[in-house]
Order: sequence, then C-alpha cells, then structure tokens
Amino acid sequence: MSATAEISEPACELERLIADLSESGLQEVFDFGNDCHLAHLAGATTPLLRGPADRRWWHVALGDDAANRTIDVRVDEITGVWFERGPSMFPSFPGQEVLGVHFLGPGGGDVLHCFVHDLYDGERMRPEKLAAWQALRERYGNRDESRVDRGRLLPRLPEPSRPLGHAS
Repeated sequence: MSATAEISEPACELERLIADLSESGLQEVFDFGNDCHLAHLAGATTPLLRGPADRRWWHVALGDDAANRTIDVRVDEITGVWFERGPSMFPSFPGQEVLGVHFLGPGGGDVLHCFVHDLYDGERMRPEKLAAWQALRERYGNRDESRVDRGRLLPRLPEPSRPLGHAS
C-alpha cells in the first residue's frame, strides 16, 4: 500500500477514538461540529481516514448530489482531547449539563467537537447516553484531558512550577 493511499482503518489511538464515536452503538449519541457548523452523522459516519502518517485527515461526505456537506478534519493537527461534562451553555436549559468530546488544535481551540445528542428526556438525563459517554471516556484514559503525541492519548504534562517570589 502506498504512503498516500486512503485508509479506512484507524492507524492510531486518536483515530480509533474518532472511529469509535461513529460506531453503531454511539451513532445516535453524538453530533459533530466545527465552528458553528453541526451535523448529526447517525448512520453516515463510517470513518474514511486519508493521507500519510504525518498528514492525516478524517473525511465525511453527507447527503446526495442535490444537497451535500463535507467535513474534513486534519487529525495530525489535533494536540489534545477533552471529555467535557459541565453546565449547558444555553440559558433556556437551566440546570442541565452537556456531555462532549472536544478535539483541540495547536492553539487550544476546538478543531472538532462532538456532543451527546438528545441527552435529556424532559428534566431527566438519559442514563444510556451518560453510560455511553462514560464508557468512551474510560476506554480512552479515564481522564478529562489528554494531550496527543503522534496519535497517542497521554496525560497532560504538569504546569511548570514558578520559583517563589516570581509573578505569574
């Protein structure tokens, strides 16, 4: 196989996480987005991972010839992964939480984010959705944040300590 051939099998832990987000057990769980563009990829998320090891991207094409959308994410530029559980950012959902997986770029911003779709049934969080998110988090380090090094998810490095008396 050539170094630039399209590969549909994940080549590293980071790519396996992306592929796992699109498996049949989670298809109804996650929505994908970057910037303000969101796509519910249920049933359409077979991962197509392309490019040589040092320049990889994840490609998804949605729709048909009449109306389509393409998502391309540079996997090799992802520097961190954050499993988020926190308050909803939408004021119309007071007291509700959000569950997500964020893929972070060199500047620390989202390159791709995935959030649990249809998380609440009225006022109650759906336990099967929480369980799916927790299982995924446990499978990939069982921590909120990881750094990515050559496709491997590793614990974040500790912040450098400052000598006493130095301003931060």
